[in-house]
Amino acid sequence: MVFGTAGHIDHGKTTLVRALTGRDTDRLPEEKRRGISIDLGFAPLTLPSGRPAAFVDVPGHERFIRNMAAGVHGMDAVLLVVAATEGVMPQTVEHLAILDFLGVSRGLVALTKADLVEPDWLELVEADTRAALQDSFLRRAPLLPVGAPTGQGVPALLAELDRLAARAEPRDATGVLRLPLDRVFSVRGFGTVVTGTITRGTIRADEAVELAPGGFRARVRGLESHGRPVAEARAGQRVAVNLSGAERADVARGQVLTHPGQLDSVTVAAVRLTLLPGAPPLKHRARVHTYVGTAEALARVYFWDRDELKPGGEAWAELRWEAPVVVQRADRVLIRTYSPVVTIGGGVVGEPGTHHRRREAHLVERLEAALAGDPLTLLAERLAGRGAPEALDQAARSLGWPAEELARRVAERSDLIQVGSRWVWAAAAARRVAEEVRQVVSAYHREHPLRPGWPRDRQRQAFPDWDARLFGQWLAGVEGLAADGDVVRASGFRVELDAQQAAWRGAVLDFARQRGVEPADTDSLLAQVPAPVDLARDLVEWMVASGDLVRLDGELVMGASAFASAVARVRDAIAREGPLGTAALRDVLGTTRKYAVPILERMDEARVTRREGDVRVVVQP
Repeated sequence: MVFGTAGHIDHGKTTLVRALTGRDTDRLPEEKRRGISIDLGFAPLTLPSGRPAAFVDVPGHERFIRNMAAGVHGMDAVLLVVAATEGVMPQTVEHLAILDFLGVSRGLVALTKADLVEPDWLELVEADTRAALQDSFLRRAPLLPVGAPTGQGVPALLAELDRLAARAEPRDATGVLRLPLDRVFSVRGFGTVVTGTITRGTIRADEAVELAPGGFRARVRGLESHGRPVAEARAGQRVAVNLSGAERADVARGQVLTHPGQLDSVTVAAVRLTLLPGAPPLKHRARVHTYVGTAEALARVYFWDRDELKPGGEAWAELRWEAPVVVQRADRVLIRTYSPVVTIGGGVVGEPGTHHRRREAHLVERLEAALAGDPLTLLAERLAGRGAPEALDQAARSLGWPAEELARRVAERSDLIQVGSRWVWAAAAARRVAEEVRQVVSAYHREHPLRPGWPRDRQRQAFPDWDARLFGQWLAGVEGLAADGDVVRASGFRVELDAQQAAWRGAVLDFARQRGVEPADTDSLLAQVPAPVDLARDLVEWMVASGDLVRLDGELVMGASAFASAVARVRDAIAREGPLGTAALRDVLGTTRKYAVPILERMDEARVTRREGDVRVVVQP
């Protein structure tokens, strides 16, 4: 259980955490000197029940809101601190808004410095605090007066924290590892150490990890949680990771530690934005500061259906970041103005990584459905509109699951199928494309009755998004189709010559026989067929494929019987006289060098002969 503080500067957040945990979370010399928190502080805590927990102490000064926002992402619940001496102040209100926008929905309220005020004043501050929280997620939260230095109310606060922890739901430890980094430092003798709260998945010692954005890879040398070495840490735990192979300069707060290839960085996302009632209008193309996880990044806001979002309003927009960020569906985003930097709103990510046109039809409806629906059903709907499968690991990353988990879930559904070993597709799309291919192949047979089937170059033209090898594998399993090498045909299709085509075939064979050992160019053969040139060429190609003709170099073709006779002559001559050169074999064939060379080269390709220097030998069968 990770608790976080929130509240106005100098309301006693750090002092209260020290009273609860025994740890001083102000670690920087400047924090000690100035007496205020500047950066995030961390402290482990064992609750009265024995449950392990941790505190993230955030700075309260408005100048350090970026640090405060970086600490919110890992909170399971918040301890809102209001000083009884002052009551609700501006940063109390801003922190509440940030907590709400970033998805924190549970917590407690501590009225600190209660030992410094009179009971009547304490009652007034309590009533004022209740009124300020009326429209927030803390409106029904326990409110406890405490005096941290004296210990007043601390045991009761610990008991309430324990009760809150007992009702917490565990985070998903089976999904893709996601560990946003909130601290990076070096330890002499150990190297680079990073810390953060694991929001999803599990990390183990000695495994490979990757930093996103950036793609820098390292290995986990060691893990610590609550100050103790551990072999693994799971979602919901704060953890320190000692990285092997990473220098301090390679790593920064805001990056996410994950397993290699599991998280994509994006520069665009569709986000449902909400503005605070007191915020200035947010204009189309406005430049803003955004906070996602522990990362801060500049972005521009592009609305699809309006030119500005008014205070208190809600609308879908596209965020276009100036540098890559790691976001997934349902992630929370905080928005602050570019200058002066003021919190104005936040949003929830509906679709990361996809750019949409302005005023695209039904876009908002589709985004709302994407945000509200079941991830696998949404994946099936998305893939149903695609003409090709999606890589399994890519689809898994979009869902935040391991690829093997997605494959298991796909096998349990009827609306999704796995294609090959690494691809996933919607069953409806597969049926639609299969029927489309059947129709295309059938039309191709009608148009080209003498060709063996739909060729690969036509397949690539018709389905350019497919991996060519995968397309052939998938087609081989489609009912009514058969794959033969590089062509696809209807299962029952065979080239069968009609009477006219058989007569043309006879004319071509007669012409080839008359030429004997002298090959003919293709145009001469086509002239023997009184048909459209494409049909005549298809007939000649079919005769080559069926063995009637033998194609030599380029456009030269000769009759199969003549080529067989030439092979026999060459074999006999070399058997009698030993290896022979081209000139001698030309005489054996009884033709010119112009024709002898392509005939002999074709014999080499057929492994009848083999050229060794200037002579040829017979290849033994």
